[in-house]
Parts: sequence; C-alpha cells; structure tokens
Amino acid sequence: MMKVKYTFTLLIVAFFSITSLMAQRAVKGTVTDGANKEPLVGASVSIKGTTKGALTDINGQYSIDLPKDAATLVFTFVGYDPREVIVGDATTLDVALVSGTSLENIVVIGSRNATRTRIETAVPVDVIPVSQVVNEVGQVDLNQILTYVAPSFQSSRQAISDGTDHIDPAQLRGLGPDQVLVLINGKRRHQSALVNVNGTVNRGTVGTDLNAIPANAIDRIEILRDGAAAQYGSDAIAGVINIVLKRKAGLSANVSAGQYSTNYEKNYAWNKLYPTNQLPATTSINDGQTLQGSLNYGFHIGEKGYLNVTGEYVKRGATNRTGLYTGQVWPSVSGADRSDSLNTAKGLTRETFDMRIGNSEVTSGGIMANLSLPINDNVEIYAFGGYNNKKGNSAGFYRYPNAVPAAARAKVFTIYPNGFLPNINTTVTDISGAVGIRGKLGTWNADLSETYGQNKLAYNISNSVNYTQATDTTFGGALQTAFEAGSSTFSQMTTNFDISKNHNVLSGLSTAFGAEYRIDKFGITAGEETSWKNYNVKSGVAAGSQVFSGFLPANAGSFSRNSYAFYTDNELDVTKKLMFGAALRYEKYSDFGNTFNYKLVGRYKIDESFSLRASHSTGFRAPSQQQKYYAKTNTLFINIAGVQTPVESGTFTNDSKVAGLVGIPKLKEETSKSYTIGATARQGGMEVTVDLYQINIKDRIVLTNNFDATKFPDATLKDAVIATNATVVNFFTNAVDTRARGIESVISYDWKISGKQNLRFVLAGTFTKNEVLDSADVVDGNTTRSAYVKTSDILKKNNQVPFYFNREDESRMEVAAPHSKVSLTLNYKYDKFTVMLRNVRFSEVVFLDATINPANPATFTTNAFNAGTKETLDQTFSPKIVTDLTLGYQVTKQINVSLGANNLLDVYQDAHTHSGNASAGRFVYSRRVQQMGFNGRYIFGRLTFKL
Repeated sequence: MMKVKYTFTLLIVAFFSITSLMAQRAVKGTVTDGANKEPLVGASVSIKGTTKGALTDINGQYSIDLPKDAATLVFTFVGYDPREVIVGDATTLDVALVSGTSLENIVVIGSRNATRTRIETAVPVDVIPVSQVVNEVGQVDLNQILTYVAPSFQSSRQAISDGTDHIDPAQLRGLGPDQVLVLINGKRRHQSALVNVNGTVNRGTVGTDLNAIPANAIDRIEILRDGAAAQYGSDAIAGVINIVLKRKAGLSANVSAGQYSTNYEKNYAWNKLYPTNQLPATTSINDGQTLQGSLNYGFHIGEKGYLNVTGEYVKRGATNRTGLYTGQVWPSVSGADRSDSLNTAKGLTRETFDMRIGNSEVTSGGIMANLSLPINDNVEIYAFGGYNNKKGNSAGFYRYPNAVPAAARAKVFTIYPNGFLPNINTTVTDISGAVGIRGKLGTWNADLSETYGQNKLAYNISNSVNYTQATDTTFGGALQTAFEAGSSTFSQMTTNFDISKNHNVLSGLSTAFGAEYRIDKFGITAGEETSWKNYNVKSGVAAGSQVFSGFLPANAGSFSRNSYAFYTDNELDVTKKLMFGAALRYEKYSDFGNTFNYKLVGRYKIDESFSLRASHSTGFRAPSQQQKYYAKTNTLFINIAGVQTPVESGTFTNDSKVAGLVGIPKLKEETSKSYTIGATARQGGMEVTVDLYQINIKDRIVLTNNFDATKFPDATLKDAVIATNATVVNFFTNAVDTRARGIESVISYDWKISGKQNLRFVLAGTFTKNEVLDSADVVDGNTTRSAYVKTSDILKKNNQVPFYFNREDESRMEVAAPHSKVSLTLNYKYDKFTVMLRNVRFSEVVFLDATINPANPATFTTNAFNAGTKETLDQTFSPKIVTDLTLGYQVTKQINVSLGANNLLDVYQDAHTHSGNASAGRFVYSRRVQQMGFNGRYIFGRLTFKL
C-alpha cells in the first residue's frame, strides 16, 4: 500500500510540475442544425489531435482558444455526423451539422475532462440517445428500455415478491442493484426505500427506482462500465449510470398504447401429471393493456438560460401467466383429497382458484424539470428535480380452503367461502431536487450544489385477514379484511463542491478536486395494530395480515448517518498518443469508519483509428441504511420436502438481541478491486470497442436464507424469536467473497446509402462469469459451505450453514441471471420511412434447488416429477432470442407514427420441469430465475408530435 501511495504522489507531483504554456488565439461562433437552423446546445468543439475543446451554450455559441499552429476544429453532437473544419486565420466560425446517427459526443462520466469524447475515454462508456430510442421501442419505462439496448444492463420484472413487484431491481455486469451508482446530470441519485427480501434475483439488495424518472425527460444516458468509487464514491463497484436531462427548447408530445397478445402453457403441469386427462396445450390471452402519455416543453430564459419540463402518465395493466393448480384445494374428506368432486358440487372449477403471476398493475404520474439561469457570462444558477407518484397492485399466494387453519375456518369462510387471494397495494412517492451554482472561480471551473432525494413506499393490504382474530373467542366483531401495514422511507442529502481546469501542459492536463458531505436516513413506520398483532398466541397460527404483515412498533424509527469525502481526479496527455490518469478519494462514515480508494487509467493511440486502454481501481460500497435497519416479519413460502410451505420469517437487524445470540457481527463495507483492459477502433462509419474486466469483491453483503433459531438449545434465543411472531430468522451480513469476470464489445456501423437512405447496425454483447470465491462446485451440495461462508461458530455448531447460505443463494450470484446477452439492432431510414429490427439473445440460466432435508442438511428430498439425486432437482433453462420490430412514418415535419411489437415471435423461457419449483403447477415459469420475463408478445402504437 505504501508503494502505491508513493507512486500516486509522484504522479500527482509530475502533473503539476510541468508548466510549459503555448501562445493562443480565440475563435468563436455558433453551431446549428443544418436542416432547421436551430442552435445545438452542448455540441462538442475540439481541436483535432488534442483533447482541448469546449461545449456550446444555450444559443449554440462557443469560444475556444487555439494554439497558433492549430489548423482544424472538430464539431460533434449526438445524432449528427461529425464535421471537421480548417480554421485558417478566421476568428469567427459558424458551423451547421447534418442530422445522422453518430453517437460520438462529450461524456460527463468516466472522465472529468470536459472535452473527452466517448471513444477517447480510457474506460468503456456507452452513450444511449434515449430521446431517439423512445420513439423506436414499445417499452415505456426506463428499466425495460435499457435492458434491450444496453447488454451489460439487466432488469426483469418480478412476481409474487411483495414490494419487489412494484419497484424493478436492475443489474450491471451481473452484480447487485446497489453496486451501481446512479447520477442525474452528474449528481448522485437517491436509492429506493424498498429492500428486496423475497426469494428473487437480487435478494437482499437495495436499488434505485429508475422508473420514477420519465423516459421522455431524458436526452441521453451514459453508462460507465468500470469501477469508479475513487471518482464518485460508494456504490460504483460495477459502474455508473448518468442520466442527462433534456434542455432543448420546443414542444413535444408522445402517446403510446399497447397490450400483450400471447399464447402460453397454462396447463403444462396438469398435462404432465395426468397424460390421460389432457387439457389444451396453450392458452390465448390479451392483457397488460398499457397507456402512456408525456408532454415536454422547453423554452429560453433570457439570452442563455432555459427551462425544460416533462410530465408523464402511465397506466399499466396487470398480466397473468399462472398455471393451473394441481394440488389440494379443499380440506380432506375421510382422509382423502376430494377437491375436484367438491368443486363440481359447488359449481366451481380449478380456474376459480387461479393466482395472479405476472406484472403488477401500476398507475403512475410524474414531472421532471431542468433549469439553467445564467447570472453573467461566467456564472449560472442551475436546478433540476422531479416528483413521481406510483400506485401498484399485486397478489400473493392463494389461500386455499384447505390451507386456512382449522381453528380459523368457521369465521374466515363466512367472508371467503372459497378461500382468498390477498392483495398488496403500494403507494410509492419519489421526490428529488438539486440546486447549484457553477462558473468561473478565477481561471478554474467551480460547481457548488445541494441535492436531496426521498423515496417512500407505503403498504395497504386488501382481500386479506388476520387469522388470529378468527381464532380469538373474545373477538366478536366482523373480521377486518383491509390493513394499513406501514411504510419505509429513505432520504439522502448531498452537498458537493468541485473545481476543475484544463491546463496547456504537454498535450493537455486536466485536474479536478472536490469535497462531498452526505446524510443518509432510513425510517420505518409501524402498521396499524391489526396488521401485525397476535390476538391468540396459543392458537399457533400466523399473526398479522395475510400476505404481508405490518411493520412492528418495535422496529419503527428513523436512523441516520453522515459521511464526508475528499477527492482529486487528474488526466495528463503526455503526447497526442499517450494519456495517463489517476484519481484518489478519502471517505469517512459516522457508522463504520473511513476508506481510501484509488484509480489508475491509461490510453495509447497507436494511430488515429486504433487505441488501447486500461484501468485499475479499488472500490467500496457502504452498507446501506436499509440493510442495517430493515426489520420485519414476513410470510414466506419455502420449499420444504417439495412442498411450498408458509412460514413466518423474521428479518433482524445486526444489533438486535437475536443477532447477538447467534453471533452475527455488525455490517461493514464491501471492498473491491477492478481491472479493465480494452481496445477501440474507428474506420469510416465503423466503431469497435472490446473490453475485458475482472472485479473482486470482498465481504459481500447478503440477506441470509432462513434458519430455525427456535431449535437451538438457547432458551433466551427461542423466546426472543417467538416474541416477534417469527418461526425462522434471517439477517444481513458480510457473508462471502465474489469475483466477476467478463468481456464486453460493441460494433457499430453507419452507412449513408444515398441522400435519403441510411442504414445503421449495432452489434453489442456482454459475457460474464460471476463466482463465489473458494466455494465448492455448486452442484456438490452443502456440506462444505462452512469452509467459505463467513458465519459464526454458533451457527456452525448447530449445523445451520446450509440454511444460512444455501445452493439457491449461491445460484443467485452465479447462474440465475443470464451470463451473456448479445443484441443486433438494425435501423434503416428511407425518406420518411424508418424500420427498427432488433434481436436480443439471452443466454441460459440455471436454477439450483435448495430442497434440503431438515433432518439431514447434506441430503436432498425428491419431488413429484423426479426422484433420485439432488442434481435431478436442478434445471437449466435454454437460451432464448427475443425479436422486436418497429415501423415508423414521418407524416409531417411535426408528426411521426410508429407501430411495432416487442417479442414479435412470442418467445417464452422454458417451463419448469419439476413441481418443487413450480409449486403444484402454479408457476409455469420460474420466478427465481428470469431471462427476459414471461409475458410474451407485446404490440403497440405510438404517436409523436414535435413543434
């Protein structure tokens, strides 16, 4: 470490010890759109062969100092063809750019050099022109848009997973949602209040609700695919996503409507179990009707200021891909299951008891604004922020009549004679705002800002009941069926001060310094008493509202921490071909201490068309306040002996009495080491980037699996667990070390066929391998897990490691998400007609069954479809290709119409092959591992108006 620090010190001293200056002359002008002559705001103007340059202001104007021997300026802007102009002796130079498909533009992330273009950065950065993409695709939310246009990004909607049905988790490079940092206009975005605690991919993580940001408010998105904690702080282990808001003047409106029109194998499990009593192989369905509308308006304030405002409304209908239930519905008659004959006698069918497995129903509305108000030629005040309110509805597991506790049936059946399907209703309120002042501080660029964000998730449970009320003989009133179950809230306030400057040293020196102060706060509000209280402890039935019991008063409260950081970020162009960079960051948290991180980058241009680049960095992720203080008792359905069995699972904080009794330590930060090496090439209209990476993460935080602490010999422990209504327990803890390796590549080509015809193709792919370090092969069972899972001696002594971190937990990190994703996108334009054709290949995913025998954790149980060894319970889901097609027509200069289909060929992932995972036929498709979701074909139409 001392050697590394010494090297950094020498490098920084070298940066500032070189003081050769060059004579200059000023050139200014205006950059406009060649078609409509409108000014282009934020166009890049750079000196060819150097990294010196400038950006155009709100009027499209620029000013740049040229060395006397400079001859050529390069003008670029997203969506336009680059243009090179020989300056000569001119001091004024106006340039018009022609609309095309070039994506080369100045990037905000990856480098604090304000003139660095995407292809020139020393680390991989994707630039996605969202303002163009939204008109070509049927997806209306940001998570789904990015899943199909950015191979390293993956988000699949979840089902039957409580709050995760309403806030979609997302991954970068197959790592966790909380290992990617999200910025808006270069400022840190707050995370959501949701903790993913159910058995889905990304269990135990906390992400950012990207869908709270209207897609039509966004100009472009920059995805930095490299560790960047030394530059931006906590969470940037996998990379950084920077969302750049629109600032263009004008009026635009966007309306889209669509629905799923599909066929799926609803009766898959039934037909497999009863080959002589076959039902239709596929079921046709039309659902998920979606309506989206947005309005964007931008205008000038004075000569150089602007205000851009976007409002959006989305109404998304629920989808349902439930399978026909094959299990027992009614209580046994004389010891036998007579469910089908009882259904016939009651005039019912098995469809009466269908679950709802698919997209939740969502209604959301929001607004986002972006403001710049120049004070003078050198200083401006800026602000941006938004408000979003989202109401969702989803369902849980059906409570069949035979599953209702016998002691509660008499009262429950008076309300729900056929059992009931409880609903989770959520209200997600998201507020964000940033205000700052930036401009010249002497010869330096300075930026002082304050950013605030808050996300609140409130739960309301309907069509439910508290069983203990039904068993309480003293309770004489009608059973309550709707419950306010409480809420969780996360807020963040960040103060930043940054200064930067480009120096005429060698071929260019960029230096930046900054400081940050941040306050994180997480709070829990208890639910109403009936949502959590046990009215009859002796009954032995689950307490609280069914499907989601309320937050306990004992767990309610508000918990905050603060941190401060100092950083420096520097880049030196030693020559026109060779560039080095170094970043250092010191950060101190009030709850776990301090951390020091660094980053080194380098790039070498072999010639103007080919470059090599590399980086090495250390990183960290502070344990989130949500992971530290989330505590709740949930009803989970756990696979026990091949049967989905309801249990009350208690999540306890690390400083709780229960955690102390089983030896769970307090959370500490995750740390990482990242390595990237790559190459970029550009020839004519073709660009190619290839990057290899490795990310080692130490002390990764996970939510443990559930283990039965009441079976431990410690009576105090048993009493502490039972007091919270729980039967099994879990914790957040630094459990394992992991390694991610991968290759990412993007190949793009622009072909101007003629004046009216243009063809562009983009072939992009990512190939990842994520591993839990020092583990046995995941198919070898659980008996060796205590050797590499970081846990307590108490748990090892009581043989709980297989429950604490099991095969399924390991598979979530290693094989449950696609390890490769390749997309080929073709965009063809002829005069007023456009065609977008895209194919995305999602690789195979694997489910590793965790159906262990409680009596002997080293063995596995069998199930209704397969028998034998544990390997027969695993399943590999084969690769799938999803095809999207959109046809567009420019009716007038202001109006564009498009029609299309996502998943045109109606492709689904493989169905389950055994009942342990399929849960008696209800889950035709896995909710534990998902390639691209399981909704099928979506057809849509879109109308866009611009003025």
